[in-house]
Amino acid sequence: MSSKLPVGISIRQNNRTESIQVAFSYRGVQCRETLRLKPNKANIKYAESLRSEIVSKINRGLFKYSEYFPESPKCKLFGEHTRENITVAELLNEYTADLSRTVEPSTELRYRRSIEGQLLPEFGDILATELTPKRIRQWIKSKDCKRKTIANHLIPLVKVLRLAVVDGIIAKSPMDSISLDDVVHKEARRSDYKIDPFTPTEIEILLKAMEGQVHNAYKFAFFTGVRTSELIGLTWNKVDLPRGKVLIDQAKVERQMKGTKTGEKGEREIVLFPPALQALTDQLTYTGEGEYVFHNPRTNQSWDDDQQIRKRAWMPAIKSTRLRYRNPYQTRHTFACLMIARNENLFWIASQMGHQGIEMINRHYGKFIEEAGAQSSYEPNHDWREFC
Repeated sequence: MSSKLPVGISIRQNNRTESIQVAFSYRGVQCRETLRLKPNKANIKYAESLRSEIVSKINRGLFKYSEYFPESPKCKLFGEHTRENITVAELLNEYTADLSRTVEPSTELRYRRSIEGQLLPEFGDILATELTPKRIRQWIKSKDCKRKTIANHLIPLVKVLRLAVVDGIIAKSPMDSISLDDVVHKEARRSDYKIDPFTPTEIEILLKAMEGQVHNAYKFAFFTGVRTSELIGLTWNKVDLPRGKVLIDQAKVERQMKGTKTGEKGEREIVLFPPALQALTDQLTYTGEGEYVFHNPRTNQSWDDDQQIRKRAWMPAIKSTRLRYRNPYQTRHTFACLMIARNENLFWIASQMGHQGIEMINRHYGKFIEEAGAQSSYEPNHDWREFC
């Protein structure tokens, strides 16, 4: 064309065709992008207007290369990605980079294990736009583990796919079409975990096999029903021995202190029955001048996490007694069953254990509640003959 072209607009000559080229500077780089338009008057005017818009956005810090030239190699140069080329790995890695700011340390560790050990190897190389429900179902069917384990592994994937929808990377999350119960094998849906409380005789045998601080810790656990994370996270400033009360509002997980379990009545003041009160009184001689109540006797430092106290205190004691092995969480179930067997108020038991109501008590301990009711000789609180 003979007329003078606007600033930043040029005509690109191909073998048999011509097209319009737009030039501008972005982040110190001279950029030239081709518009597949014939260089006529109307299209040149459009190109001039487009360039003005781009320059304006660059000056205001609002320009995104991929919004204007999604197929350009320079998108990658400027660290931008288009909908078409973002992989699941990129979504997961971006999500992981922000984890420490958004979740508890224990949750971060769990998510990272699932991402690095399961999700990245299986789905990382797949484009986000090409990840299908069928592909995810195939992976679920291949897993030889329980439903809960599979669900936990999928949590980070569910989260990043929802974010991808919000960001316009995908139109719909493929996880929205998946029901685990329709995919997971029926055997995997069954939990192996059973409530298996210790009898009073077994409690006595086990506690006799424990010494010093370990004995005090598990006596306290058996007669308060606290979680292991709450046990090792207990500090003396939460203990009120004269009143026989302890405030439970913190827990120790993966060496990190955090609030009590979410979604329940986490913060609570518990009553100390005589065995628990005795355990704390005896523990004063060991750690009364320190911060944490229960220490690892090998180091005289607080326990790192639930795994450490299980392996170094609980397991050796169980082994020495030849009692049937049960994990330390059964101390919590034992407390509940002891209270139920002695007809303590269910609402009080729920409050003591940190539950919002008795629904959890009924769900977990219904069998024991029925047995306690059958064995007790209930006497009505009122006469009722007035209605005869």
